[in-house]
Amino acid sequence: MIVKIFASVAAVIGSAALSLATMIALVRGTILAVAIENLPLRILAVCADIILGTILLLVCIYVATHLAVKVLGVGNAEFPPLPQDAPASDVPLTEPPKN
Repeated sequence: MIVKIFASVAAVIGSAALSLATMIALVRGTILAVAIENLPLRILAVCADIILGTILLLVCIYVATHLAVKVLGVGNAEFPPLPQDAPASDVPLTEPPKN
C-alpha cells in the first residue's frame, strides 16, 4: 500500500517535472527561432519549432498517461458490457419546437 502511494506521488511529480521541462524547452526554442535575422531561416526554424514542439508535447502526455496507467494497474481491466439497443418503439420522440 505504501509503495503504491509512493509510486503514485512519484508519477505525479515526474509528470509535472516532465511537462515543465517540455514547456521551458519549447519557450526557449521559440525565443531563439524568432530571434534569427535571416527570414527564410527564421520561417524554417519556427515551422520546425511548431512540429517538434507538438511531437514533444504529445510524447510528454503519452509518457505521463502510460506511467499513471502502470502505477494504478488499470491496464488489464475489462471493459463494461455494451448496452443493448432499445427497440424503436421504446425510443421517445421529440416534439418539434413551437413557434
